[in-house]
Amino acid sequence: MKEGKLIHVMGTGSNAGKSTIAMALCHIISKKGYTVSPFKAMNMSLNSVSTGEGDEISRAQWLQAKACGIEPTWKINPILLKPEGRGSSQIIAKGKSLGKMGITEYGIFLSAEGRKIAAETLEDLLSNYEYVIAEGSGSCAEINLYDRDISNTWLTEKFSGTGILVVNIEDGGSFASLYGTKKLAQFGETLEYFIINNMRGDSSMLRKGIEFVEDNTGMKCLGIIPHVDGVSLPGEDSLDYRHSPGGNVGIVKYPQFENYSDLDPLRYTGNYRYIKSKEDMAGIDSLILPGSKNVEYDMEFMKNTGIWDSVLSHYNEGKKVMGICGGYQMLSHEIYDPDKIQIKSGHLKGMGILDCDFEYKLHKTVRPVKYEGSIDSAHFEGKGYEIRYGNIRRNADSPFLETDKGKEGSRNGNAIGTNIHGLLEENEMLQWLTGMRLKKPYSEILMENIVRFSGIVSANLNIEHFSHILNGHRNS
Repeated sequence: MKEGKLIHVMGTGSNAGKSTIAMALCHIISKKGYTVSPFKAMNMSLNSVSTGEGDEISRAQWLQAKACGIEPTWKINPILLKPEGRGSSQIIAKGKSLGKMGITEYGIFLSAEGRKIAAETLEDLLSNYEYVIAEGSGSCAEINLYDRDISNTWLTEKFSGTGILVVNIEDGGSFASLYGTKKLAQFGETLEYFIINNMRGDSSMLRKGIEFVEDNTGMKCLGIIPHVDGVSLPGEDSLDYRHSPGGNVGIVKYPQFENYSDLDPLRYTGNYRYIKSKEDMAGIDSLILPGSKNVEYDMEFMKNTGIWDSVLSHYNEGKKVMGICGGYQMLSHEIYDPDKIQIKSGHLKGMGILDCDFEYKLHKTVRPVKYEGSIDSAHFEGKGYEIRYGNIRRNADSPFLETDKGKEGSRNGNAIGTNIHGLLEENEMLQWLTGMRLKKPYSEILMENIVRFSGIVSANLNIEHFSHILNGHRNS
């Protein structure tokens, strides 16, 4: 049995850059010829994907697996929490939904079951890979959450790993954050190195602060990573999708918007803007209603802000509308929820743009999908995935796609609806909606961004310290 080495990337806070630093280390170490797997015991994110086996994991760990050159499985993210508002989250364990739990209930679950799942899964990965690059959650010094913290220093200590603490210098107070986190963290001795991330300007200005932290905590500086422009990678949560550049492609940004990664190809075009009010609809030629974690809540938002009527006017003017997953449901006539999985009344009336009805089922569909279709004069094909409770109950419109699972979606004039995530990664589909194409296939552009960012990280690591980590030497 192999005994792999655990390298654990943790943060002083949620915006430190753990995901991308861990991704870079995955790529750097795998390119040295080692077998490498990512791992995050528990992630809280609405940006999820289906694995090839039909399990649901965080998009961030999917990206890290791509950086390693391995196929993702649920084992790289055994627990995923998908917030549903009002202190509750849907719990995904070992790739499957356990349903919704309140904050107290899932806290008990994490303490009682989560640690066991995390430990058993990480042990399995360490027996099959030479290195496991684990990512922590939030801050590793949340002293009020130690009883339920399964993603930070508890794991590092249990598996004799090397802890790397990341701080985003742009947030300010970096040296205080490094010092305080080290002192407050449970099993703080496992934090052996630190990385200062997102540095603008002359890094020599940090010398005195770095020396103080090293002298007073025992941690060594593993590197100073500069601020990087021109690299675009899928984000982990809504904070990574706060801003839009502007343009004539609108994305309705309702409060429970999920699967932000559907928009990643648009980020490379630079042509999109968020719709948060009816006034934002001015000048929009194409409109996307994206996925929603709570369709009922987001439909109310659209009605209260006037966006609902603006979408209808947009469609009636002959302009393009695309609904994805929850957005598809909103474009339908009727949405039924007999078990009241999401809809308190058990029934909602949609916009009626598409002549179809939906029904929620207790079983959640999570699966990869191969698709092909034609729109106007363009033919396209590709791979995507479905993550949904809603199922088509009636469809009087023309199906939009042919898939390896059967006919899928609806089309009515310039309105299309689909349950498949990732369609805009296909250039013909992207051009139909936006009038723009990517210069290369999306998958190639994404890999180029992984390689470029990883190269920048590699060039700014302390080679001696990094060699010690790879060789399993303790910081001394």
